[in-house]
Amino acid sequence: MTGHDSETSGDEPPHRADAADGDVAALERALTERGEAYARVTVVRREPPVSANVGDRAVVTADGDLTGWIGGAACAQTTATSEAQAALESGEPRLVGIAPDPETVDRPGLEAFPMHCHSEGVLELFIEPVNPTPDLLIVGSSPVAQSLSRLAPELSVDVTVVDPEGGDYGDAKTVTTTKPEGIVEAIGHAPLVVVTSMGQYDARGVAAGVSAEAPYVGLVASDKRSDEVIDRAATLLDGDAEEVRAAVTNPAGVDIEARTPAEIATAILAEIVDARANTGVLGASVGTDHSDSEADTDTGDASEPAAEAGHDESASDSETDDLATDPVCGMSADPETAPSVDHDGETYYFCCENCAASFRDDPASYLDAEETASA
Repeated sequence: MTGHDSETSGDEPPHRADAADGDVAALERALTERGEAYARVTVVRREPPVSANVGDRAVVTADGDLTGWIGGAACAQTTATSEAQAALESGEPRLVGIAPDPETVDRPGLEAFPMHCHSEGVLELFIEPVNPTPDLLIVGSSPVAQSLSRLAPELSVDVTVVDPEGGDYGDAKTVTTTKPEGIVEAIGHAPLVVVTSMGQYDARGVAAGVSAEAPYVGLVASDKRSDEVIDRAATLLDGDAEEVRAAVTNPAGVDIEARTPAEIATAILAEIVDARANTGVLGASVGTDHSDSEADTDTGDASEPAAEAGHDESASDSETDDLATDPVCGMSADPETAPSVDHDGETYYFCCENCAASFRDDPASYLDAEETASA
């Protein structure tokens, strides 16, 4: 006899899963779309007189809200909720037994709890944490962005790259708009965000991340124009610059003395892993070094591989003695390997080709700014 034949059985309660399934399924879809973790709780064994059937199920959110039906016993619901939250924190599923005498159901692989409610009966619940695959939004087509798009899939994230040129990033989705609202529409709620467009549209990427309530917004950039960039992003959002500043981690990445684009990408991904572990589920803010973003109109101010992944602009006194200063972004550049531009009888060195190109297009603006800063 099935649970649906309960009208003719004194042991089987009315089956309420059918009524709850629609709500549970809709909630699971909504949580998945928002990238929010939850736990799925399913009744796998029962003994009367509990008011639940095998197969009845519920969803427990990270905040402890239970939706669905696993029986009406308040103590069972409380146990299910607390154990679901513990499963979310550990990332491991668990089998839970609830009985008037826990020893009667206790066995290897099952955690037994007392049934304090007057209804008595026995419930066994399988609790499965569900962590939707997070979205990683990479804003830019820089070498760091390209390295990130290659390495990130190893972390089981869905990668989307914002590149107006529509470049090839393998299996990653490409978004060609740089308008914040367009980016948010394409990526959805609470993605992980790394902005590394080399100053081309960094502020728009930051604005999109903040607007999407991203739990992590990492910016690959120098600090030289951070205030300018934060103001620009805040203007795009019609918001407060300090709130934008608090939402951004700059420079992005853990400090591992990264230099090459691949090393910087590795440092950033390590920081993302740490952020996800510390927050437990997506949706909390990362509490590392918060800085800011780059202005959309600054085409070379942003990120140099030597300065980005959470490092000082100069590695050490001995290393910087023979280094030149990039007039565009203020970073150090090695004259032996760095791109260079000759102007008015003097050679200027740059951290990357983007900075060199920006200087070549309008050297006076950068030299005037340099003179003003040193005055």
